Formats: sequence, C-alpha cells, structure tokens
Amino acid sequence: MTEIFKPQSKYKAFITSVIIFGLSYGLYKAIIDNYLAEIVSMTQFDRGVSEFFRELPGFLLVFVLALLYELSAEKIFQAGAIVMLAGMLMQSLIPPQRLLVTLAIFIYSLGEHMQFGMRSTIALEYSESGHGGAALGAQNSAYQIGTLAGYIVVAVTFFFLGSKMNLYRYIFIASSLIIICGFTQVIKGFRNARESAQVLFNKRIAQILSRNAIACNNKHIS
Repeated sequence: MTEIFKPQSKYKAFITSVIIFGLSYGLYKAIIDNYLAEIVSMTQFDRGVSEFFRELPGFLLVFVLALLYELSAEKIFQAGAIVMLAGMLMQSLIPPQRLLVTLAIFIYSLGEHMQFGMRSTIALEYSESGHGGAALGAQNSAYQIGTLAGYIVVAVTFFFLGSKMNLYRYIFIASSLIIICGFTQVIKGFRNARESAQVLFNKRIAQILSRNAIACNNKHIS
C-alpha cells in the first residue's frame, strides 16, 4: 500500500472506511430484493418504480455535485455517508409501505452515489504519481471485500434463523450502525491527518525562523 499511496495522505482511514461501507452495502443489498417481495409485497410494476427511484440519483448526482462544488471530495464523501445513514435508518423504522420504502431506497441510493463518485477521486488524490490505476484497484477491491463479507453474513444468518420481518429490520439497523462506524473512521482518520500536517507545518516554520535567527546573529557578530 505504501508504494501505491502517498505516506502523508489519509489512505489508511480511507481504505478502512471503504471496507466498512462495503460491509454495510453488502448487508443491505443481500436482503433488499427479498424484503420488497416478501414483506412489502411489491408487484412487478412496483419493483420497476422502486428501481427507477433507486437509479434516479445517478442522474441527479450531476446537480448535487454542482451544488456542493465548493466542498472537497473528502467532505462530499462524508456527506454521502450521512445521507446513506438517513436512508438506512428510515428503512429500519418505517412500516413496510410501498411509498415510504421507495423513498428510503431513493435517499440511501443518493448517498451511495455521492460516495461512489468520490471514492475514485479520493483514491487518485492519495495515490503516488504513476500509481493511479493501482490506487483505484485497491479501493475497489476493499469495497468488494466488505460487500462480500456482508453477503456471507446475511446468507449465514438467514440459513439458521429463516426469513422473518423482524430479522430484516435488525439487519437494516445493523447496517445503519456500520455506516456510523464508517463515518466515525473517516472523521477520526481525516482529523488525525490534519493534525499531523499542522504539526509538521509548525515544525518547518520553527526551523525556518531558527535558521533566520542564526543567520541574523552571525551577520550581527560579523
């Protein structure tokens, strides 16, 4: 990893958060289709409508990013996590009604698309010169590992406990908690990196001032 990413970047916190968000997505993705069919009792037409609103954020993303153009990729990545959390919490708490469930899907998908666009941007920003492709591959692999882990957890859970409405709700809640963990990791890692950068900056300033003071003293003595 150190050959791919800049050592002074926040790549460790970023990659860890990508795995965590991937785990959350894996839990969600593994159950949402069955949840819509078994619990919400959506028809084929209803599923088509929900799929439309699930993909609509991909189109709206252009306008969302235009509104957030002053924010850095890291800030938008964090904002995406908050939007995802709002959608997942809504899915955890609302009754299984088509309109409310579709709205929750739309909100979660919007946050997911916000993060999807920023993951590549951040990976390239943190990568060493000439290692952009490897950085993109690393972040994508990290996300897929988390997603696969989510699929496995759901498969094992349903194998032993069966398909129950409360179980779906518990998994949505677990996914929400995991998003919170990912968001916390991002905030903590980015803050520590900023603090380290500030300390390094202060040391350099102190060194410059010290050299200038020594030079002035030598000149005065001469």
